[in-house]
Amino acid sequence: MYAASVTCIDLQPVTWQVWPTDSVTDELAVFRMALSEGAKFMPYLRKLLSPDEIGRAARYRRPDDQLRFSGTRGLLRVLLGHYTHQPPDRLEFVVGVSGKPTLKENVGWHFNVSHSGNWLLIAIAKTPVGVDLEQVNPDFPFRDVLPVSLSPDEQWHIDGCPDARLCFYQLWTRKEALVKATANGLGDAPDRIPSLPGTHPIETLLPGREGHWTVGSFTVAGGYPAAVAHEGDSLVMPLFYTLDSSLFELTPALLPDRRNSVSGMV
Repeated sequence: MYAASVTCIDLQPVTWQVWPTDSVTDELAVFRMALSEGAKFMPYLRKLLSPDEIGRAARYRRPDDQLRFSGTRGLLRVLLGHYTHQPPDRLEFVVGVSGKPTLKENVGWHFNVSHSGNWLLIAIAKTPVGVDLEQVNPDFPFRDVLPVSLSPDEQWHIDGCPDARLCFYQLWTRKEALVKATANGLGDAPDRIPSLPGTHPIETLLPGREGHWTVGSFTVAGGYPAAVAHEGDSLVMPLFYTLDSSLFELTPALLPDRRNSVSGMV
C-alpha cells in the first residue's frame, strides 16, 4: 500500500547564522554547537538536567560521550525554554511513540537531537522532525554493510560518487533522520528506507502512517554530513543556526541560579 511518500533533497550550501533569541516562530530550525564550545558552559547546562538525565549521562563510559549527552540535553532545554517561554530546568520530558522523547505538555513543538564527534545538533519544528549527524570514520568498512543497508540502486549510486565513503554517510544520515522523524525505527529493512534524490512512494508501514516527508542533506562541518527530515513538503526550508556564548550572555535569566551572571561564573 503506497499512501506515503518521501522527497530527498540536497540543501547544500547552507548558511549558518547566529540565532536571534527572540525569533521562535521558524517552522523548522536546525541548531549546531561545537562540543569544544559547549564544554565551556557544561556546569550551567548540567544544572538544567533532571536527576534521570544526570543518571543517563553517568551511564556513558567515555567522558566525551557523557559530555555530548549532557551538552545536547542541556542545550535542548535552553532552546525549548525560549520556544515555550518556560524555565528550561522545569521542562518535563516523557517517552512518546517508539521511545522518542517529547514534552509532557503538548505545546505544538517537535524536536530531535543528534551528536557525533565534536558537534551537537538539534532540530525544532512545528511538525514531527528527525535529525542525524555522523562523523566520517576513515576506518569504518562501509562496503561490508552495503548489501544489508542500501538498496541495489543506492549501492550503484555510491559506486558512481567521487567520494564513495562520504556518499555512504550522506545516504545513511537521510535514512536515520527519516526514521527518527517518524519514530518507526529502521527495523530489519534499512534498504527499504529511500535516500536517493527525488520523490519516492513508500509503503505506509515504513513511516507508520500516510503523508509526505521531506529529507534534506547538509554539512555541519568538514567531515560531518547530516540530514534533517520533517513531515510536509519541500517548500518548508530549514533555517540553520550556530549556537555560541551569546546564547547564554543574552539570556542569563534562563539559568537555574539567577543570582549569578554568566560572566561572573566563567
